[in-house]
Amino acid sequence: MTHNWDVKRLLKQIVMSNTYQQSSQVKPEDLKRDPENRWLARFPARRLPAEMLRDNALAVSGLLVKKVGGAPVKPYEVEDSFKPTPRSKGEGLYRRSLYTYWKRTGPAPAMMTFDASKRDVCQVKREKTSSPLQAFIMMNGPQFVEAARNLAEESLRLHPEDSTAAITRMFRQLTSRAPSDQEMSVLNNLYQQNRTHFQTNPEAALSYLKIGDKTRDESLDPAQCAALSVVANTLLNYDETMMQR
Repeated sequence: MTHNWDVKRLLKQIVMSNTYQQSSQVKPEDLKRDPENRWLARFPARRLPAEMLRDNALAVSGLLVKKVGGAPVKPYEVEDSFKPTPRSKGEGLYRRSLYTYWKRTGPAPAMMTFDASKRDVCQVKREKTSSPLQAFIMMNGPQFVEAARNLAEESLRLHPEDSTAAITRMFRQLTSRAPSDQEMSVLNNLYQQNRTHFQTNPEAALSYLKIGDKTRDESLDPAQCAALSVVANTLLNYDETMMQR
């Protein structure tokens, strides 16, 4: 009321407050005293909603189309769920999830897996689940694999001879911090193992890079690009990428 019901200002004040910026880590004694966090003594850790997970992957990969308004679009998952409904082409595949074609009793399958609400009944609050199927979609869904490849290609173009720098760039884009030495060691080992695999299996590299409608950058080495794409896909599934803490 003091600021003329300015909701935008209110949201900014909330996210910049000390209460909102607290860590979600909690001591056992504090958890025992306030299990429901009614005192707002910690940030409630939560996974990003279904729409944000997809939009975040598209945004960091550079694929997100920021056009506002227009008709509904049909990403990859809709084609397999609502047959015979062909998926959109071109920019329709990369619009924000807000514009995804949605049937009243059946949202896009990926959305349902990440607890999106059906619209045939009123639901005050979404359920929050954690299941192996969620990890399966994040690792194998065409939208996420394609986004990981595009992120890897951009990093390779900037750092063609330095895989460590390329991995560090992707890590910082997804987590807003630099990787620790231990994290860097794990990611470098993952990259080297996959690069060796794709070098000895070039058909596998080309097959992996063909996922999605967007054509790959043929100026980049397939084995190197595929290996870095695997690392990017792994980072999209990293706790700090998917969770708000």
